[in-house]
Amino acid sequence: MLGTFLSHQWLNFWRSRNSGKSLVLQIVLGLFYFLIFLEIAGTGILLPFILQEEFPDRNPITLFTSYIVYYFMIGLVLRFQMQELPSLSIQPYLTKNIPRATMLKFLNVRSLVHVINFMPLFVFTPFTIVVIIPAYGTLAGICFLVAMFALVVNNHFLNMFIKRKTVNNTAWLFGMLLVLAGLKALDYFKVVPMEQLSAKLFTGLLHRPAFALVAVLLAIASFTLNNQYLKNHLYIEELVRDTKLKNSTAYSFLNRFGEVGNMMALDLKLIFRNKRPRSLVIISGVFLLYGFIFYPQYLESQSYSALFLFALLITGLFISNYGQFLFAWQSGHFDGLMTYNFNMQQYIKAKFSLFFVVCTLQVLIASLYGIMSWKLIPIQFAAYLYSVGVNSFVTIYAATYHYKHLDLSKSASMNFQGIGAIQWLQSLAISFGPAVLFYVLNRFIGFWTAVLGISGLGLAGLIFHQQLISWLAAQFHLRKHKILEGFRDK
Repeated sequence: MLGTFLSHQWLNFWRSRNSGKSLVLQIVLGLFYFLIFLEIAGTGILLPFILQEEFPDRNPITLFTSYIVYYFMIGLVLRFQMQELPSLSIQPYLTKNIPRATMLKFLNVRSLVHVINFMPLFVFTPFTIVVIIPAYGTLAGICFLVAMFALVVNNHFLNMFIKRKTVNNTAWLFGMLLVLAGLKALDYFKVVPMEQLSAKLFTGLLHRPAFALVAVLLAIASFTLNNQYLKNHLYIEELVRDTKLKNSTAYSFLNRFGEVGNMMALDLKLIFRNKRPRSLVIISGVFLLYGFIFYPQYLESQSYSALFLFALLITGLFISNYGQFLFAWQSGHFDGLMTYNFNMQQYIKAKFSLFFVVCTLQVLIASLYGIMSWKLIPIQFAAYLYSVGVNSFVTIYAATYHYKHLDLSKSASMNFQGIGAIQWLQSLAISFGPAVLFYVLNRFIGFWTAVLGISGLGLAGLIFHQQLISWLAAQFHLRKHKILEGFRDK
């Protein structure tokens, strides 16, 4: 039966309209992953020598194990962004005489075949062979590897469970983010030093190899939790019920803003009812945690230009992610939309207003990073003003050159549909462009001049936003029929 499922997936791939393009993309991605694996394997082999050279006074095993907890914490966040739920069309099989256990087995086994699950092989294995086995023996090295791969499996199924729960209730996502942010905050304020805790746990594992069973039990528990959830929700009525709930969502509080509010409500419905835009919004939310990773090291070295670049990404990623396909999100019904009697300026203003609201929420949450250093507050606020006052209009303008239809049912991770040269150039322009400007002002004039200069450009865009929106509406009308023609080509 598992072979039947695999053959169906194989036929589905080759019989699709875009099988040629998909094959080329898979080959390119395969070569890309192969090069990454070679680099990671080389790093894993050279890592003990690098650690010994950079930190001659520290034990390389203690130093390596002190960062394992960080590896799995960051890995959980990355998995949420990159790893898709197994995409097997369940409904046609539910009416057949197929044991549910078989379908569940296929979903679980297929989900494990992912590039992110193979990467640890090229880090932990070389380090174990080169350093751990000579120091602690073969048994300790094997048990260490078993524990590492068990934790990888635990992360995998835990991520699957949280993603499935998040589909129906986003509180699970925010709960995960709050837990990770809380752990990092405890580490930052030295309440629970994660490096020392990680080193004690995993060097203790090397002294007592039997503790690897704890990691194995964690993997079994997460698998059981995920499998039980799948088993309880593998019914057609569950899928229909979820659809009905999605169709009943309303945003009546936006009615007070008139036509612009109604159009914003349509965007919100589109985002939360479709997989790809919802994935991008989740990625933008998850990226708020990246300040814990990048801010401390650049604060220590006082690299304010690098801090500004990451502040720009943290506070304005939604504009880049959602805005690059601004009109294409509605490509499936754009022909019908253009037959309605509505004001294009109001339509673009609704998009700008959505950018403004989401970006404001992001900067308010990111302001908590001010606990690390008060200088992060003006940097983040300048990045916020530039994002809403300049980048939003640049993004809307670039969207008028996007002519490709989008499939909203697919996840955003590793999905390059609709991405062309314009999207890459737009992403570079709205991130590295202002970062270079900030660097020049900071380097040759001063920090506060850079902050005020960037903020001034953003404020100018906000002051003249109505004129800019009118100009963007005119640009849309110039390319309206090219956009419509491109969206019809599915």
